Amino acid sequence: MVPVILVAGLVFVSRTKTTLPSGQDSAAIGESAPELDLLRLTSDPDPITLEQLVPGKVTLIHFWGTWCGPCKMEYPHLSETVAKLEANPQFEFVSISCESGSSETYDHLKQKTYEFLNKIQASTEVYADPYGVTRSSAAERMQQSAMYFPTSMLVDQEGIIRGVWQGYAPEAVAEMEAAVMRLLSERT
Repeated sequence: MVPVILVAGLVFVSRTKTTLPSGQDSAAIGESAPELDLLRLTSDPDPITLEQLVPGKVTLIHFWGTWCGPCKMEYPHLSETVAKLEANPQFEFVSISCESGSSETYDHLKQKTYEFLNKIQASTEVYADPYGVTRSSAAERMQQSAMYFPTSMLVDQEGIIRGVWQGYAPEAVAEMEAAVMRLLSERT
């Protein structure tokens, strides 16, 4: 019985990280931004692509889920930081709420996302990746078979990945903010 519980625990931990590799420690650094095939969750659900969303902007793409403990710890801090960064029109935040399994519907994901955002009083625009295209593309860039949660990717004005953070650590959001500010200052 103990080996079964241990294996189950290892599988869970391998999919939701609470430690943080450096924002520069990823095979994705220098690769092109992942393909975006998203639907808005918090407003009109029209499809969104990378070209429509982030032309020439510094973009932080954030993958998370309401079912993920580390994601729920990080998101309030990230939301506060993003609110400050969004004062710069050259910055874009793409928050992607991911379902816990393939059986979760768009409406259920939307409801859970709204509940969480209301609870933490966050007002960020949030997207869904209903077909997994964006997650698969991001995992491919990182040379991984699947996504870990939370994961944030920083994309520069030219569409190149300049930072990747997987998992949650208290210093992660400050690192992301500093990296965004560096990229924004390169443009001016």
